[in-house]
Amino acid sequence: MTSESYVSLHDIDMRYPGHHAVKGINLDIKAGEFVALMGPSGCGKSTTLRMIAGLETPTGGKITIGGRDMAEVSAAERDTPMVWQSLALFPFLSVEDNVAFPLRMKGVPPKSARVRANEWLERLNLNGMGKRAVAQLSGGQRQRVAIARALVTQPSIILLDEPLSALDAHLRVHLQTELARLHRELKITFIYVTHSQSEAFALADRIVVMSDGVIEQAGPPREVYRAPQTPFVAEFMGMNTLLRGSLREKDATDVVIQTPEGPMRAPINGAMQTLPDLGSDAGLVIGADRISMMPETAASPADQPRVLGEVVGMDFVGSTQTIFIASDAGIEFRVQRLEHAAETFPVHLGSRVAMTWTPKHAWLLPRLS
Repeated sequence: MTSESYVSLHDIDMRYPGHHAVKGINLDIKAGEFVALMGPSGCGKSTTLRMIAGLETPTGGKITIGGRDMAEVSAAERDTPMVWQSLALFPFLSVEDNVAFPLRMKGVPPKSARVRANEWLERLNLNGMGKRAVAQLSGGQRQRVAIARALVTQPSIILLDEPLSALDAHLRVHLQTELARLHRELKITFIYVTHSQSEAFALADRIVVMSDGVIEQAGPPREVYRAPQTPFVAEFMGMNTLLRGSLREKDATDVVIQTPEGPMRAPINGAMQTLPDLGSDAGLVIGADRISMMPETAASPADQPRVLGEVVGMDFVGSTQTIFIASDAGIEFRVQRLEHAAETFPVHLGSRVAMTWTPKHAWLLPRLS
């Protein structure tokens, strides 16, 4: 464990019969940090959360919380409350009793438990709802009850397993704001599992991207988005185009990669420990918002690459468009632009377009595996 870490995972391994769920991962989380675990279904993120909670016992490695080895500490003793996707509220208890339940389990007298439960209900804007049945609440209200129940014991850490996935878009955004506020106020450690890139980017100090039981990359949201370390991370982020090829030229500051779209220049980034040899496999990433799109007949700057293709898909999210373009070399590009840009250059399915970008905005992948 590093001197600054509060939660430390050291060579954590988890094997089930016929399945290696988590493969020797290492992760240090600071006290008060908000960390989001991301990755596709089955990548090991929820299993990792359950091991921190003590609901699963690692088959290898060591977990420490606050400097204490958790090997012999039960889930009940860890004080690592979890907010589940299913919420796991007790339907036969009132809202107040649901929130007070963890306190009662710790031996807090009933009257004191009720007072503290209602303090947390008020804090989460559920004033006057303590006597209601859980079934009488909306989805967003039930979610707040689950959060209040997790926080009522005033833990130093809270675990959240896709807690907003069952809510509609408006409620998700509202509760993201609530969680961000609670994190700022309480200054406790949040470990949050999610599929949603927007949730992770809105909430987390640091994102941990997992794939097939390993950690592909960990870092601040902007760094993970702009500077992916592996092809998996580049493609998982969703708004990147990955071009693979071979290293054709290199000098002190730049490289040229021969791709199916022709030679592409990219700066050597600080993440590159060693450059591959000429002729070796190499790849570069271009963010969707870094690519400019224009009519096929329009001229592009002479010092920029030029790729031709056909619009094959369009996605509208609020004020932003994502345009999917199949290049003539068969590579799918993604171009993101503000909705008002459609007024000056409208496109539709089947439109022929040209794409270009500034070479300094291309990101040279440190690893191709």
